[in-house]
Amino acid sequence: MLVTNLEEMERIVKDRSDLYWDGYNVVKYTNSDNAMYGVDGVFRNGKWMKKKTFPLTEDGWHLPNYIGREYAQVEG
Repeated sequence: MLVTNLEEMERIVKDRSDLYWDGYNVVKYTNSDNAMYGVDGVFRNGKWMKKKTFPLTEDGWHLPNYIGREYAQVEG
């Protein structure tokens, strides 16, 4: 899913407890017992988590469909 509007992206981040802003990039943190062994592992709030960054590109933010599915507009 491509998000091209800042207001829309702000709404998605606000509505999801696993998304956070890092500048203009959006970061998703996921609980993982094996995160400490991976390059994407971070220690956050007292536990190991996987960190996935969705950078702002020239087109907008490219998110997996499962994150923004409820915000996607149906073309008819």
